[in-house]
Amino acid sequence: MRRRLPAALVALCLVATAAAAAPAGTLLWRYPTQDWVQSSPAVGRDGTVYVGSDDDQLYAFAPDGSLKWRYRTGDIVYSSPAVAADGTVYVGSADGHLYAINPDGSLRWSTRAGSALSSSPAIGRDGTIYVGSSDNHLYAVNPDGSVAWRFQTGDIVYSSPAVGRDGTIYVGSNDDYLYAVNSDGSLRWRFQTGGEVLSSPAIGPGGRVYVGSSDGKLYALGPNGALAWTYDTGDIVYASPAIGYNGAIYVGSENHDLLALNPDGSLAWRFGTGDYVTSSPAIGSDGTIYVGSNDFHLYALHPDGSQAWSYKTAYYVTSSPVVGPDGTVYVGSWDDNLYAVASGSGGEAASAWGAFRHDATHSGRAR
Repeated sequence: MRRRLPAALVALCLVATAAAAAPAGTLLWRYPTQDWVQSSPAVGRDGTVYVGSDDDQLYAFAPDGSLKWRYRTGDIVYSSPAVAADGTVYVGSADGHLYAINPDGSLRWSTRAGSALSSSPAIGRDGTIYVGSSDNHLYAVNPDGSVAWRFQTGDIVYSSPAVGRDGTIYVGSNDDYLYAVNSDGSLRWRFQTGGEVLSSPAIGPGGRVYVGSSDGKLYALGPNGALAWTYDTGDIVYASPAIGYNGAIYVGSENHDLLALNPDGSLAWRFGTGDYVTSSPAIGSDGTIYVGSNDFHLYALHPDGSQAWSYKTAYYVTSSPVVGPDGTVYVGSWDDNLYAVASGSGGEAASAWGAFRHDATHSGRAR
């Protein structure tokens, strides 16, 4: 007897077919929340799309854009969600809590983590959740919601942590430092930049760590904290870098550009948008780079830096795009909407760090 595919899988296949048939840059759907969408969407293994909104809620959508559920927190959800292997969704809120939400939208637990959480959580190999807080600390939270430890920096931690293959946690602070913290909460090393580290670090081949700073520079550091090189972008680097198949590093700056740097720190190309680029890029399986700009556009760029297409929203795009398994690109806008746009290609890149928070689930962990 032939087995029937689960209904959810059938629906996902139908949406994938529709996305593949649509011309690149075509709007597939959009969903209006009740306030700005600054959070970056994450995509679960079943294709469910999760995103936070300044209306204090976390949303879950089916791949066809229908609302599955929404969960209300006590304040703005600027933090971007992370999806664990078991489907649990972790997200921070400006109400000072880290939330663990079950796949059906019910609350598993919430834990107070100091004050407002703008940082996005990362999930360690053992299930520990790491998140920065406005109370100047990096928190490590056990899968049951209890706090394992907290590490104090000298200022607010807006930066989102990244977890290395050896379990080291890297995170920036508004005290101008990038920190490397051991899995037990002790300091491994710290590196001082010339400004606040709002950017979230990315981990490349060989464990090299890339991070931007408000001093206008992108830094490349070895796993031991030694400086490999810096590149002066010309303005604040709020965005986080992504890393392509060939080791190229892509990062935006408030100089209105998306930059592509070679592994040695030299400039490969720059693409000028019409305003700040605080969105972090995402890379598709064919090497296409997707990034938002405050000029209201989502851009798709070929690996050589030429424009493939663009899609215009009605306001700033500070949200970082994510590429779903069928190639759909999801991104939020300050016009209150989550957008789903056809890319004309496949899913996300399988490179060292292909998007904000590493991958479509936003694990924040090198693999």
